[in-house]
Amino acid sequence: MTHSNDFYQTLPKVQQFDQILVEQNFSELPADWLVVITDVINSTKAIEQGDYRSINAVGGFTVAAMVNTLKPLAFPYVFGGDGATFCIPPRYRDAVTTALQACQQLAKNSFNLDLRIGLIAYRELTSKIFVAHYQKNASLDQAVFMGGGLSEADDKIKYNDRYHIPKATKTVEADFSGFECRWKRLPSPHEITVSLLVKAHGDLSEQMRRLKSLQQQINQTLGDEKDYHPLAVTHLQLGFSAQTLMGEMLVKSAGRRSMITRLKYLWIIRLQNLLGLVLMRFGIKIGEAHWGHYKQDFLHNADYRKVDDVYRTVLSCDKAQWQQLEYWLTAQGPNELIYGAHTSDAALVTCLISKAGVQHLHFVDGADGGYALAAKQLKSRLHANNPR
Repeated sequence: MTHSNDFYQTLPKVQQFDQILVEQNFSELPADWLVVITDVINSTKAIEQGDYRSINAVGGFTVAAMVNTLKPLAFPYVFGGDGATFCIPPRYRDAVTTALQACQQLAKNSFNLDLRIGLIAYRELTSKIFVAHYQKNASLDQAVFMGGGLSEADDKIKYNDRYHIPKATKTVEADFSGFECRWKRLPSPHEITVSLLVKAHGDLSEQMRRLKSLQQQINQTLGDEKDYHPLAVTHLQLGFSAQTLMGEMLVKSAGRRSMITRLKYLWIIRLQNLLGLVLMRFGIKIGEAHWGHYKQDFLHNADYRKVDDVYRTVLSCDKAQWQQLEYWLTAQGPNELIYGAHTSDAALVTCLISKAGVQHLHFVDGADGGYALAAKQLKSRLHANNPR
């Protein structure tokens, strides 16, 4: 078992998502590493009040802050909609704590949302954390987690505040560069957009077998990836309204309460969007960035399916196709697969830009609640099947 900081980077990289769920692709997390989990408290209530875009923004800027704090270290993490999960070497504990406290302050002061931040040593978990490295391309680089350890860590953090990172007693700062949230709601290429979470039971090999069976059923019912991809090039439209750009504006103006300053950032983003429209419209190439290809690259770099002890995906399909897939899911029985789902007519995207026009990652969630509401349904069914 390795204890090195480059644990994640040295894992074998798998380029096809359909091939990731093979035991040989997974290695156990180093014993001295830490698990960090963030999530918006009472996110369901915030969604009911129409704050789902703000919730995704909080999840997104938390990832940006962590990536910038640990740069250039490659480390495993997963975006979950209303928060994110990270695994880090212990030497970065203090730096990460400060960055996450800054995220907590930004969430509260600018979005009026309470961000829970938990940190637990892997040694304190009884379940294992196995990690695989999925890298479709230079931008879409994802960690895949199995073994049950992340689920255990999530439970411990939610129900025991001794794992919570204390709130900072003074104002702290983090680097949120790269965070962007500029695109309008993205209508489903088909009738509906489904946010789907599926939990598999059994030992590790059984879980992998069942999740591979799920992926095969998705392909059989909905077609190949281009058929059920939640985004379409023709639907990608940059937003200019204050409502669409509010999240990014609040992050860019973090710590500045002046309305004039915030309006300045809003107009800067609008002007950047206008420039982006021109570059994409005329297919202009600047250095490594070929803006005529940007929207197609956007789809290739979309983070819309992942595994963190739970299979998470956002799908586009017709209602009849979803009914057929849901029938199959129900037929598997709760001892094999339990699922939670939320349907909408669109998706939302939160972006992490490492190099403008060249290296860009796009976190996809279903609109109007997406992963958060699907998780609520999943937890309810898990509890009904195995009440505490």
